[in-house]
Amino acid sequence: MDTTVETGGEKDPRPLIEQIETDIYSGKLAPGMWLKQIDLEERYQCTRLTLRHALEQLQSRKIVQRLPNRGYYVPSVDQAHANNVRGARAHVEKSIADELIANVTGESLARLSYLASEFSETLKTGTLADQDEANLAFHRELLTSCKNPVMVEIIWDLRRRVPLAAQRASNTPAELERSAREHFEMIECLRTRDADRLRLVTEKHVGARHLQN
Repeated sequence: MDTTVETGGEKDPRPLIEQIETDIYSGKLAPGMWLKQIDLEERYQCTRLTLRHALEQLQSRKIVQRLPNRGYYVPSVDQAHANNVRGARAHVEKSIADELIANVTGESLARLSYLASEFSETLKTGTLADQDEANLAFHRELLTSCKNPVMVEIIWDLRRRVPLAAQRASNTPAELERSAREHFEMIECLRTRDADRLRLVTEKHVGARHLQN
């Protein structure tokens, strides 16, 4: 399928950028993998020029890296980088606590409670993919109360900076149970309109943590 869009006779690389980034995040393009242009052209049904523009933009955001005379590759994610990303994400998400509280509706609180329960259930009976999707669904709903689309975009961009495989490296059973409890704590903060506590819970939930070997 052609992942680009025509714009004034040229291909808009944005859909291709998003698809490559999604595939890196999900692990389809794994850390350490060399991104051979001929393979990517076939995979994404795109032109060499559009692919080059997409890779250049991804390199500028450090999603991919390039070695002269060798090409582009997916970089490995070390603990320091992952924690830096988590720290940045925690800072941004804490900054919207007041807005979330101001805008959250009763309907959204009910939806969040349902999704938090769904995530807890996947820890008992679900697959890793089920857990990932349930967690993302909770955070998608949480961010519907942020009316600043730029902030939402920044948060999702930061989430994608650390591939799922690297995120899972810290997901011991104890960490997953803690995350599940924190979802319910966030809901309670929203319900009681406690912005200070929401910021504390967000820091615990999103901030730096140890990656298991």
